Amino acid sequence: MKKSIFFTLMIGMGTALFAQSTANIKQSMQWLEDLETLVRLDTQRADSLSGKDMNANGVRDDVEEYVIQKFHDDPFQEALFMEAAQKIQKIIMLPEESSVEEHLKLDKELLSLYTCRDYILYRDNEANIDQEMLNKTLFKARVLNTEERLSAYIEHKKKLPLHFSDLNDKQLKQEKNACLARYRAFSEPDTHAASNTLR
Repeated sequence: MKKSIFFTLMIGMGTALFAQSTANIKQSMQWLEDLETLVRLDTQRADSLSGKDMNANGVRDDVEEYVIQKFHDDPFQEALFMEAAQKIQKIIMLPEESSVEEHLKLDKELLSLYTCRDYILYRDNEANIDQEMLNKTLFKARVLNTEERLSAYIEHKKKLPLHFSDLNDKQLKQEKNACLARYRAFSEPDTHAASNTLR
């Protein structure tokens, strides 16, 4: 009888010790997970190459806040600068082994956004064009606001061919029409509201 009680107690203690050990392991694992989370967050610090992008839309949080505050009354420019910020972020985050073609593709897409914006502003807002050109420079300075980011962008530019083919007449017309269609989507309230519902 005593042996049976002793044996039962031993089993109970062993189970309790095992449960405690399992709890300790889980607690230890949680600590490790928390540490990994902190490490991941630390790599997203504001002065890192990638920066913070909490909503994962491809635009750093500080840049997104800047664009929204600066162009909140101009949805067309806000949208173009947000997309430009995405392009620049992709450019500076390209792996070293990325091909010239990848760099060239992103660079042309970025140039197309700037060209569209400048064309519309020269057409519709010529009186304030100097300020608008300054706004583009300030935007670039905000996106490339650390030595690491600026260096990455300069390295990207170095990889581009010195002379790459300009658009032919047909491509220029297509670019212009696409730009005008995009602008109309923001200048016509009904179209802009419809585009917002599709996001």
